[in-house]
Parts: sequence; C-alpha cells; structure tokens
Amino acid sequence: MSEDGDPVSAVMLHEDEVAEGGSMTTGVHGEMPFRLRDFEPFFSFGNIHPIARPLDTIQCELKFQVRLAIHEWERGHWFTIALGAVAFLLGSLSPEIISGGDPKVIGAEGIQAISGFAFLQILISFIVWGWFAIQIWSKFPIMRAHAISLLVFWNLFVLAQVLYHESNPAFPRDIVLSDTMIGTLIVLVVLFFIYFFWKAVTETRDMHIEEYHLHEDVRLMEMEMAEHSLRSWGFLLATWTAMTMLSAWSGAHYIADRIGGDASFLALHIVSGLLTLPVFMMVIWYPQRMLGQDTVVRTKAAIAADAELAKAGNSDHPRSGSFCPECEAEVMVTRNAKGDLLVPCPTKACTTNSMVGKVCPTCNVPAPTRYDCPSCGINAPVLDFLSDVEAW
Repeated sequence: MSEDGDPVSAVMLHEDEVAEGGSMTTGVHGEMPFRLRDFEPFFSFGNIHPIARPLDTIQCELKFQVRLAIHEWERGHWFTIALGAVAFLLGSLSPEIISGGDPKVIGAEGIQAISGFAFLQILISFIVWGWFAIQIWSKFPIMRAHAISLLVFWNLFVLAQVLYHESNPAFPRDIVLSDTMIGTLIVLVVLFFIYFFWKAVTETRDMHIEEYHLHEDVRLMEMEMAEHSLRSWGFLLATWTAMTMLSAWSGAHYIADRIGGDASFLALHIVSGLLTLPVFMMVIWYPQRMLGQDTVVRTKAAIAADAELAKAGNSDHPRSGSFCPECEAEVMVTRNAKGDLLVPCPTKACTTNSMVGKVCPTCNVPAPTRYDCPSCGINAPVLDFLSDVEAW
C-alpha cells in the first residue's frame, strides 16, 4: 500500500522501482533508458472511437522502438544497413537491367552476353550481400536462422513475381489463373512460414514473461505484458512483407514491360527495396533486445515436440521430468500441452494443478511462482524444478 492507501499507486510505485533496475531480473536485459508507458501517440484515434485504440498502442510502441534503436544501435548496425543498401543498388542499377538486354539471348548464352563491367557489378553485389548476411549472423545470435530465412523469403517473393510476369508482362492486368499457380504456391508457403516466425516470437515472449516477470499481483503481470507488447513489431513484420512483395513486383514489372520502359516502376522498386532494409533490421533486432541473448526463439509446440523426442530417444535418462534441485526428489511440477507451467494448488484440500501466475480454477487461490519441495522443504522458483529438457 502507498501512504495514501491507494493499491494502484502501490503497484505503480513497485513497478517504478523495478524499472530502475531495467527488469524484474536484474542483469538479464540491462537497464532500460526509458519505458514504453512513457510514450504518447502522435494522434489519439481512440478519442474518435474506442475501437481505434489499437492504433494508439501501435503508435506508442513504434515511437518507443525507434527511439530505443536510435539510442542503442552502434556503428555496426548502421554499417550493416549501408551494406544491404549498397548490395541492393548494385543489383538494381545494373546497365543490363536499365537497357533491357537482349531478349533473344537466354540461358547460359545470356549470362555470357553480359558485358564485363555489368558482370563484375553482379559479382560485387553477390559478395556484398554475403557480407551483409555475415554481419546479420554475428550481430543477432538468437535470430540467426530467422534472419537468414527472411532473406530467403525475400528472394522467393522475387521468384514468384518472375513466374507471374513470365507469361503475362502486364501482371496483374489480364491475369490468367492457370498461369499463376506456381507463383501463388510460393507466396502462400512463404506467408505460412512468416506466420510461424511471428508465432515463435510471440510465444517465446510469453514464456519469457512467465520465467522472468512472474508476480502474484495480476496488475503487475498485466503491466509487464504491456511493456513486452509486440503489436507494433507484428505491424513492422507485416510492413516488411508487404514492402518486399511491392519491391519484387515493381522490379519484375519494369523488366517484363520492355516496350513502355516506364522508369517509375524502377524507382518504386528501388525506394521500396531500400526502405525494406531498416524495417528488416528492426524486425530481427527488437525481439533479441526484448528477450536477451540466451533465449531460443521457438514455438511452444516445437519445445513440446523436442521434449517428447528426447524422452523417446533416451527413455532411461534419470533426470527427465521434474525434480528438486537440492535433493533430486520427484515433484509435481509439469507443463501442459501448450507449454504452460503447472503446479499443485497451495490449498491442502484442493487436488487441482494450477497454471503459474493464474488462480486455481477450483478454489480461486493464486498459484505461487515459487515451490516448496515436499521432501527437503527448499523454496525455489518453479522453473528450477524442471529438467533442462522440460525447461526448453
């Protein structure tokens, strides 16, 4: 309670004390220079109609993320974006692309027909793209596989547009559905994997809060969830997807339509492609900044599947399941099918397993975030009672 007896003020006071250390687990994330709740939207759409309040939330989160990036990005981050821009421009402003090349020469003969300077420019573009990928790999350890996957998805969007324009240079005008099957299949597969990337990040965020920011006060939990919101990050991911598709379409459209030679499509391709790079950096940087360097970004289903495979492949492993970290006695701490932590209800007469951080569905008693070993009596965080297989 605060001095005036207001419980909400007490919660805010405790949250401010926590914020001074950067997080509820000091040393895990580092100190935060400012907090998300300190930001206001540019224009409050919620004042017009309550249904538009998510737009205000996205505005605040975007302001927070951009300011945090400007505050914390080092010279290497900006250098990486510059590398990507150089590689993109070297590939987009090739003399062969601008002149249109010789449409009668295809395949290996077409590659041999490229002039020496243009061919050298293509090689340099590939080298710089490789350097860009190496920079991404080294700077974002927990996002390595996802970052490289996004770059592959970008190229698959380009391939899909090439297939769309192969038989219809005016795509999407005069569209013939039978000619778009392969390109559409590629786009749908890429969107499917991008969705699972979003799902992996959001579910890892949920487990991160469950592990590091649990509190018996539901209001504090709600505040931490709000501080770890990913609405604007999801908006940036959707923006990156749309911009890469736009860049791929405009580039393929410019090359396919050689009669008109409308340079506006090339300009659109270059502008959208260059804007894609900082958005890409934000998409892969922010989850790592939020979750820390030691996190594995995976869905709960993938974690559960790995745990089942580990049990099936090594059924005699003596330390699988949950046990006391002190006396190694088995305890009743488990995960459900969704990956949520379950502990026995603290009420003696109740036999229900409750989700950590929630109230018992039977007796409405809050489930504790720490657990007492029935054998030796040690009190430790619930996650400490799970084996490494069960924890991750």
